[in-house]
Amino acid sequence: MEANNRRMIVIISHHQVDLDLDLYPLPKESRHRPAVLVLPGGGFREHTEHDGQGYAHWLNRIGLQAAVLKYQLVPDPFPLALAQSRAALDALRGGVLMANVDANQVGVIGSSAGGLLAGLLATGVTLSTEEAPRLTGRPDFHIQSYGLADLALLPPSAVETLLGDNIGWRDELSPTQHVDDATPPTFVWATASDPPGLPNALEWARSLAAHDIPVELHIYPEGWHGVGLANGVGYGPHGKENIPHTAEWATRCHEWLHHRGVPVK
Repeated sequence: MEANNRRMIVIISHHQVDLDLDLYPLPKESRHRPAVLVLPGGGFREHTEHDGQGYAHWLNRIGLQAAVLKYQLVPDPFPLALAQSRAALDALRGGVLMANVDANQVGVIGSSAGGLLAGLLATGVTLSTEEAPRLTGRPDFHIQSYGLADLALLPPSAVETLLGDNIGWRDELSPTQHVDDATPPTFVWATASDPPGLPNALEWARSLAAHDIPVELHIYPEGWHGVGLANGVGYGPHGKENIPHTAEWATRCHEWLHHRGVPVK
């Protein structure tokens, strides 16, 4: 099976939530295949393509369908970005976005800010100001790529910029404070030279292990925050770093998916 590099841009409303997505389906086949919701990084200021489109291409190469969500950005990312993530996961699982999706093998990968949203999906968070959401499904597997675990691990000024007048949501929007028995198996990676990524990766591992959730953690010595696949393939200004040892995280994640029973290529 060759990777499908064609991108389908889709703007839809699902359960009254407007969604803007880039879809990367596999070539048509009769088998139902796993699918992954990709939540790129960008500090809630942009959607970085190297850990959005770049990750979608990688997922296609290992036999998984992918959908990249362009979630709400600053000045007011919440609660809409979380509602969009829930709706996108439900639409992907339900076959609304693409055909031949295995509804029992739908995962999420999040990077940096997108990792915060992925973690909120994995832990089933509902904000105190939200009405009880109609969409409550969680991913079947969860990948954290230098993603945020607890906003207390960020500088206060960064949290204030992100939340503004909603600073009281800091704990509610910290996924590792909500890990429970229903949190799915998780793969976590970061680098030792990534100031926000390293402590958040360690916190993910600590919190998941404390709740007996299967977790695999990889820390690489080289690379900075937002290094992506680290294979030298650039997407705009990002993703041009070529760090072969760090790039092995994708192989380790591929192996982890296979170990978890996800039918990768």
